Amino acid sequence: MNNGTEVSQREMLKIIGIFRKNGFKGEYETFERSEENEGEYFVVVTDENTHIKGLFKANLTDGVVSFQHVLNDHNTVA
Repeated sequence: MNNGTEVSQREMLKIIGIFRKNGFKGEYETFERSEENEGEYFVVVTDENTHIKGLFKANLTDGVVSFQHVLNDHNTVA
């Protein structure tokens, strides 16, 4: 890995598994490792049914996905 926030393909698959287990379906756009908490990731997902893009926090340790906020053309993840 080149930096601390880069996410491996294996981690991405685990994260997607947590989303699916929690009933989420959609397009996974970005994955970023949290700098504050081990096993925590920020994920941008576009919902399959509503096509609304949102920022979520996924915790591999706890298996929990939590919604952070809706993203639109005016706010993006840096």
